[in-house]
Amino acid sequence: MTNEYEIRVTQTCRDYYHVIADNPKDAEQQLWLALRTGTFDRVKLDDSHDHSPTIDYTVALSPEGEPIL
Repeated sequence: MTNEYEIRVTQTCRDYYHVIADNPKDAEQQLWLALRTGTFDRVKLDDSHDHSPTIDYTVALSPEGEPIL
């Protein structure tokens, strides 16, 4: 007999940005604005590093689809 399971996976990607700014606080504010609005005028994605996914947990599900703890 087979069962259904819920599996939570964490996937991490680290992005490195270059920002033209007056100071570190201004750089962070510009990055947050760019990420929220999608406007990257003075912000450039320089590099990205993907990391292997990690399984956080696996739990059986009831016939109704609820986790059995």
